[in-house]
Amino acid sequence: MGDWNSDTAEWYAENYGDYPTNRLAVDELDLLRDAIIVDIGCGTGSALRHASSRVSDGLIIGIDPVSRMIEIAREQTVDHPGSDRIEYRQGTAEKIPIEDDSSDFVFAFDSLDHWGDKEKGFGEIHRILRPDGKLVIVKDGSVPGASTACKALVDEIQKFNFNVLNQQQVSAEGVTFTMWTCVAV
Repeated sequence: MGDWNSDTAEWYAENYGDYPTNRLAVDELDLLRDAIIVDIGCGTGSALRHASSRVSDGLIIGIDPVSRMIEIAREQTVDHPGSDRIEYRQGTAEKIPIEDDSSDFVFAFDSLDHWGDKEKGFGEIHRILRPDGKLVIVKDGSVPGASTACKALVDEIQKFNFNVLNQQQVSAEGVTFTMWTCVAV
């Protein structure tokens, strides 16, 4: 988790709370209306609020280790049309407060680099994903498809028993990011 605290949560919410990457990444996904989505490191909940417009009968859960970030996410969601389907829970990638085999999608949007123990984090994702569920990892910044950074991340994903179904680079609205859609093996 690093140096995240109430002050950095406030700073993040002010500067990156509704960063376009969250919305653009969700737009790339085929979300079913009854999906169960868990967002690890959900920040202000921006991606979850956007997903709620397509997940009208499911449940959307944001996980963040910083209590102030959870408070901010709840504050920003209270008047949102999908607020009845969105929950926020304090937790970490290494200890996700979600039942076994319950999630259709797990999002890790720009949070992977903040995990304390990636092996435990990926293990927790294995635990909470349904057999046909998908892990979606987003990494902000221009990362060319053949770069060493991309290959290293794919190697890491595979090391923790996930296969990459799709890797794509998205550039829009002044941002560029790479997104990996993965399944457990």
